[in-house]
Amino acid sequence: MITQSIPVSLVHEEFGGSKYFRRGYRQVMLGLKTEEEIMGSSIYQSLIIQAVVFYLKTILPKKQYWVPTNEAGLHLHPKENMANDIVVIEKDKLPNPQSELYNNVPPKFIIEVDIKIDPIDYNTEPATDVSMSYIVEKSSKLIDFGVDGVAWILTRHQQVILARSQRNLEVYHWHETVPLFDEFSFCLKDILEEEGILPASVTDPS
Repeated sequence: MITQSIPVSLVHEEFGGSKYFRRGYRQVMLGLKTEEEIMGSSIYQSLIIQAVVFYLKTILPKKQYWVPTNEAGLHLHPKENMANDIVVIEKDKLPNPQSELYNNVPPKFIIEVDIKIDPIDYNTEPATDVSMSYIVEKSSKLIDFGVDGVAWILTRHQQVILARSQRNLEVYHWHETVPLFDEFSFCLKDILEEEGILPASVTDPS
């Protein structure tokens, strides 16, 4: 498929010389779905984002950090723009919080809930799954830009992939504690159980 024929509204992100299209864009191009039908997150993803944001706002010093969400736009370089689910930004580094432009200041930390792009590269024969290469490349770009770390919450496998500068990728299960930065960390299982998104674990009385 010729990328030039795909509407800009179906481009989720652009970096590294590549355009990443929204999951489901092919169905839109084939007339099987409308653009509105592929926009947004699932209920599960939305509740996870809400719960994590609420948790972050309770542990992070209010006077030091903002925690924007809702595909917060980030401009890295010309033709390099990203959308992020949860962003931790240091207030003293953001010169104009009322700006209508994409943020161009490196956030402190970023959390993504699943990938929002179409994970299949149809330009190869056979078509290949690019999910992991996308996670690695996007994380590397963000860390090179100045972000301390990127955590990917993967709902299907109930894992968190953590990318940090000068470290190999780390993989955590949801019941494990994931480091953020400084003394801050999170345990996704605890967060989701407390919010009623996951059923509470049964404690062995013995």
